[in-house]
Amino acid sequence: MTSHLNKITPVIVLNWNGIEDTVECLNAMFAQSHQDFLIYLVDNASDNREGEKLVESYSANPKVKVILNDENLGFTRGNNVLLRQIIEEDFEYVALLNNDAFPEPTWLENLLKSAKHHNAQMVGCKMVSYFHKSQLDNVGHKMLNTAEIIPIGYMEPIEDYNDVQENMGPCAGAALYSVEMLRKIGVFDEYFDTGYEDAEIGVRANILGYKTIFEPSAIVYHKISSSVDKIRNYDYLKKIQLNIFYTYFKLMPWPVLLINIPSFLFKYGSVLLIDVVFVRKKFLKIMLDSIKTTWTTERPVINESRKEFLSNHQPISTFAILKKMDFFLWFDIKRFWKFVVLRKKTTFEKY
Repeated sequence: MTSHLNKITPVIVLNWNGIEDTVECLNAMFAQSHQDFLIYLVDNASDNREGEKLVESYSANPKVKVILNDENLGFTRGNNVLLRQIIEEDFEYVALLNNDAFPEPTWLENLLKSAKHHNAQMVGCKMVSYFHKSQLDNVGHKMLNTAEIIPIGYMEPIEDYNDVQENMGPCAGAALYSVEMLRKIGVFDEYFDTGYEDAEIGVRANILGYKTIFEPSAIVYHKISSSVDKIRNYDYLKKIQLNIFYTYFKLMPWPVLLINIPSFLFKYGSVLLIDVVFVRKKFLKIMLDSIKTTWTTERPVINESRKEFLSNHQPISTFAILKKMDFFLWFDIKRFWKFVVLRKKTTFEKY
């Protein structure tokens, strides 16, 4: 690597059976006020010759590098292949953008300005629902002391989030990452496939002392769960719960785990009871299977990942980590009323 950082910002966009969205996304990128970018357009082995069509449309465009995968690598591995290349070069930042996320013209410019102004290593944006532009998708993540990493602002009014704020990491559907940080902490954990990889890396960065923020002036319009809806099923929802447990037990130092044991036991005992009382058979089965799988077949995987992480990195203090977490009880009381009693769509179902 040279000592002079490349002014170009790589932007990774994955396509999988969504060429119409991808074209709209790229058109929004071509209209950006900040033009020093190179789009790595990756087709994840789509059907109907979509990869070939993307090559035909964009191979002559100097702002686009089209890459065709022989198989569907999912979100995590699909991005990691390129991230590992990018961190070996002299870029300062790399951006990730879902193909179903359409940025306003100042999106990239405002992300870059915010990163420098606030000395932040991860910057997320205001993700607005594409179909309901008065509502948010999210403005980043927060973490409960009982392990869950929750999208902030989901289905809330967009005007409620107009100030820069620190969080536990951005949604990777539209975010900026410091390349130097990724060199030090690593890229996405490939335990994940499509979902929760951005939550884990955000928490990983936070407990290693890096700064992650939400920048309200960087705006994208997101077709919420457009890609995930294609693969949503029981196995997918169970995997999300396994991801929650995996992330928590992989990353948290022993003092944090011990302090949170009472909250953890109360929380998940209550969840099981609620699922029984309200006859939520689907969620009861997901939770019971997830707890059993975490304790049995997944435990060696978690232990190995935990050992590797803690042997190579030094987390910040226990007090500092606890301070970054939100206490679960008040959040879960509100969620119980909203999603169980009123039977609205849950944040869990959003994933």
